Amino acid sequence: MNQKIAIIDLGSNSVRMNLMAVNEAGGYGIHDSAKEMVRLSEGLEKDHLLKPEPMARTIKALKYFKKLIEINGIEEVHGLSTAAVRQAENRNEFIRKVKEEVGFDLRILSGEEEAYFDYLGVINAMDIEDALLIDIGGASTEIIWVKNRELMESVSLPYGSVTLTDRFRDVKGTRRRQRRAEAFMKKEIKALGWIKKTRKLPIVGLGGTIRALGKVDRNRNDFPIRNLHDYRMRAWEVEEIFDLILTTEEKNLSDIEGINSKRADVIALGLMPLKALFDVVKSEEMRISGHGLRDGFFFKTYFESRQWPLMVQDVLEHSCNNLIRRYGVQQEHAHQVKNIALSLFDQTGPLHDFDRHHRRILEVASLLHDIGMHIDYYDHHIHGMYLLLYGKIHGLSNFEQIAVAYLVGNHRREGIKNPLEEYRGIFGDKDRSAMDRLVIFLKMAEQLDRSVSSSVKNIKVTIDKETVTLALFGAEYPELDILSALYYGPLFKKQFNRGLIITYAGLV
Repeated sequence: MNQKIAIIDLGSNSVRMNLMAVNEAGGYGIHDSAKEMVRLSEGLEKDHLLKPEPMARTIKALKYFKKLIEINGIEEVHGLSTAAVRQAENRNEFIRKVKEEVGFDLRILSGEEEAYFDYLGVINAMDIEDALLIDIGGASTEIIWVKNRELMESVSLPYGSVTLTDRFRDVKGTRRRQRRAEAFMKKEIKALGWIKKTRKLPIVGLGGTIRALGKVDRNRNDFPIRNLHDYRMRAWEVEEIFDLILTTEEKNLSDIEGINSKRADVIALGLMPLKALFDVVKSEEMRISGHGLRDGFFFKTYFESRQWPLMVQDVLEHSCNNLIRRYGVQQEHAHQVKNIALSLFDQTGPLHDFDRHHRRILEVASLLHDIGMHIDYYDHHIHGMYLLLYGKIHGLSNFEQIAVAYLVGNHRREGIKNPLEEYRGIFGDKDRSAMDRLVIFLKMAEQLDRSVSSSVKNIKVTIDKETVTLALFGAEYPELDILSALYYGPLFKKQFNRGLIITYAGLV
């Protein structure tokens, strides 16, 4: 049964909504999303009261979200409110107004719950073992210590981009204000009893403030991938963006590409929790997560309904399986092509210098090679390439995802005419040349299941000076599969300097 779920994250600076869709096969993804900057925590620092104007802005945004929910016919709605509502003394009044004027029941998350959902959102969408997660919101900052993928410790500090800006607004002098805020956050972080155990761990950043920092870096480097999930920055690159933002006058901050004008007035002090954390733990790298609280809440809700563990064991495997279910890929054929491609790869090792990273690229491309059939059979290799270029395969680096898309785009006879020029900075001529060799295993593997019957049960490869012989084992002679695969004999010889022979060897 198709299912749609609305998850609303009422934050201190913005209110966001994901409309999640789950199809009959169990594949899930974002059907629609919306965001409004409401700055609910404006003025909260002074007396811990939500002010009439921010509340009115927020209720107006929620009414807009309700229209989207109604248009999409969604009955399951989860409204989550975080630090601004949690810290407000008049929170019950606000919750009542939302119920009366919009009809939503808002659930106030504790700081521990907020950190936990952040953790689930990251750990199920990013291949990390040990890290420090930091989520900077408008009125709070969550810091989570992850060890061996398990949540070890977490804290929700009641300071975020808006409340820090309000707290230090009366300090005269821009640099003095920044230094005071940084020293304040450094003291708060150092007071955490467990923080010394996290020294040198990579940082994973969440939230709009950190995404803005990543956008600035991406735009400065002309990085061609728009999706910031798993975007990586070294410590010195993070420091360069800190310097750029902190030395630019507030009125000119929105001129920096990547900084939204609605965030410009709070971004400088909003970065102080991150800057302080870098200084305290001496991290050497930051990775940005595009997944956080809303995703974590969805994972908990959906995984529990399927009776799955809340933490996936293998992020890449889970992501591939979800894409297969989401786009209706024929699973048996996909796994058969994968098994054949990897068998060819492994047994022809003496003919190539590919490593385990290339093997992983081939494995994923083999599983997803027919994903473009979701759009149309004709040119499905091209459709598949673009679905994978602009979608998310969790657990892969940016380069690996481009390489997978390139293999998918070239798994048919005609291949692709556009050599992905826009990605040349990441995926150059040498990389394309290597992938043009690697894709041969995928091309041949697909043809060795041309009958889509999984009739080939095993393959034995014999290599000599002039030829490579594939002996196929199975219950019956796979004539169609052999004839189809032999089409790539000339290409195989061109790339590996060996003739290709395929024979039927009988039962396994």
